[in-house]
Amino acid sequence: MEPLRLDPPQPRRRVDVSVLIRDRLGRVLLVQPKHRSDMVLPGDGVHPKESVSEAAARALTDSMGMRRATMGALLLEQHPANLETGSAEALAVVLDGGLMVSADAAALSLPIRTEAVDAFEWVPLDALSRYVLPVIEHRIRAAYAVALRGIRLQLAYVGEPADQLRAA
Repeated sequence: MEPLRLDPPQPRRRVDVSVLIRDRLGRVLLVQPKHRSDMVLPGDGVHPKESVSEAAARALTDSMGMRRATMGALLLEQHPANLETGSAEALAVVLDGGLMVSADAAALSLPIRTEAVDAFEWVPLDALSRYVLPVIEHRIRAAYAVALRGIRLQLAYVGEPADQLRAA
């Protein structure tokens, strides 16, 4: 059997995953990546042969030293390729990291050897615009609203449920 040929060839795409972690005070956990001037949800790009859930687990471990299960996808956002910068088309997936209890939230600290993140902060929704770019603010607000409604999209990887924590 001949291999399937796609005509035209499939475009190059990047998949980014981030995790929305909330606390009981209505704040969201944001991180300050070393390579950015603004803050974002914890996350990273999905590597080849890595599921979205695995990428989220890896990103949380690498940036925060945190192991946390995700409970499905809250938001899928598509961005076109940028011909000026050469960046590929992107899909941004926001996973639900759930509510963090106050004691755990207060005990968070950055790992000594993190290479990805300079800082983190719990930020109330009404202060997001002071910390994040407008597109990120919209993403966070949309994912937060979906989380409050209790809506989750189950993730699958090659037909199997993939939204449980896997070791990074």
